[in-house]
Amino acid sequence: MTGLEAPARLVVVTADRMMPAAVETLLRSRTGELGIRRTSFLVLRHHEADPGCRTNSVEVARGHLRDAERLLVLFDYDGCGSTEPPERIEQKVEDDLARNGWKGRSKAIVIVPELESWIWGRSEGAARALHWRRGFPALRAWLAEEGLWPPAHAKPPDPKRAAERTLERREQNLTAAFYRALAAEADFRDCRDPAFCALRDTLREWYPAGDETRKSS
Repeated sequence: MTGLEAPARLVVVTADRMMPAAVETLLRSRTGELGIRRTSFLVLRHHEADPGCRTNSVEVARGHLRDAERLLVLFDYDGCGSTEPPERIEQKVEDDLARNGWKGRSKAIVIVPELESWIWGRSEGAARALHWRRGFPALRAWLAEEGLWPPAHAKPPDPKRAAERTLERREQNLTAAFYRALAAEADFRDCRDPAFCALRDTLREWYPAGDETRKSS
């Protein structure tokens, strides 16, 4: 899966088919809102999923060491095979990348607990992607009634199950198409998810937009 041109300036290693759908949409269609300029990119899936991203992303990206400018590794905390703090896992991955030629041009981001946590910002776009026509406040209230989103929690404790349950009402499943729609629709201007903020800030550092682009975002 490629971006604008070859060779790719940015290589992204992810854990499953859902993450590429979201990342590709962000890099293709939401650069203005992210505050970054467009760049060529390549998204690669690790065949060993989250544990593979944690332990040997180097092998997946090795063929792009000379041509790519930057490397981003993105995977879920749940299922990655480690109970260490996410920050410690990220540092270990980055240290491994640095030892293997990516020093100063790579970043690892661990999503806690998993990618589906990004769905649950206060976004009408998220409600649309989930086919909930009554709006986000009504969706949150319904999930509370279902026992999936306690009122005192900023997000559902099990974000993936909350999304699955919502889509089940329309006999639909979580698919790559859903994540593309979510990435295209979501309003993330006020997003406070640490992993998403790390992704946005890293991209802004690597590929800063010009003044005019920033003003229009």
